[in-house]
Amino acid sequence: MLTLVESLSLAGDRGKQNDDACGARTPFAWVIDGATDLHSAPESAFASDAAWLATLLNKRLYDGLHHPSGLLEEDFRRVLAFSSRSIEKDWSYKRQDQVPRWKSPTASVLIAADAGGEGLHGLDLGDCRCFALGADGAAHAIGGPKDAAADEQRAAALAGRGADPAALLRDAGTLELLRAKRALHNTPDGYWVFGLQPECADHARYWRLNLARPAHILLMTDGFSALVDRYHVYDAAGLVRAALASGLQELGRELRAIEAADAAGAKHPRFKPSDDATAILLRLT
Repeated sequence: MLTLVESLSLAGDRGKQNDDACGARTPFAWVIDGATDLHSAPESAFASDAAWLATLLNKRLYDGLHHPSGLLEEDFRRVLAFSSRSIEKDWSYKRQDQVPRWKSPTASVLIAADAGGEGLHGLDLGDCRCFALGADGAAHAIGGPKDAAADEQRAAALAGRGADPAALLRDAGTLELLRAKRALHNTPDGYWVFGLQPECADHARYWRLNLARPAHILLMTDGFSALVDRYHVYDAAGLVRAALASGLQELGRELRAIEAADAAGAKHPRFKPSDDATAILLRLT
């Protein structure tokens, strides 16, 4: 059985909305990371279109993931495709299909479920992460493309050339580059994430982990997995152990302390001083 231990979701900017979401409904759990808007006035009625998409997807997953013994790979994909199709109708209903493609909201998502005797299985789109630690000490790290955090650091360093991360998303040149990249989301020349294109479900990465029970699993948006992938304070096993020993709140404080100490981005180039950071700790018995 996959059960919730605790969860945490921190806004990257206390003056703005949190574009992340997460949920757990035995035997499922998931995290969602809405991609930061690259425009100031949202097309939706929400504080951001990223928050709009994350909120609607979260509801669709609560409604669609309900089988008591988990789902097969094709069922996971069907839920994602249905979610995309139904959310796209909400978007198009308001004639928001006429906005530039780079404004079309997207999100990273990772869904995990108890696979019975076979451990844990799930699928993901984008850069959310799953770290798992079995009772035998075997550790696993899955989710997201390889070196996504390092790629972002290089891009931020190139765009900023030493600039304060707080200013990068206000820079016209940086925004132009990011919008061009966003316009390629869910196209053959770009990067597949959850969005308003139902075919994104066909490109989700499906995976299985064999875990000795009781096992512990940490699902995260990249703002939280930065403790491993960007700041290199822990490895996957170490972060799960720290979550069990100290709790997610303490790890959240550690994360923000690292970022506050490098507010100018000299050591860790990035596009924002702090990102939304969401984690959900689970036990598999």
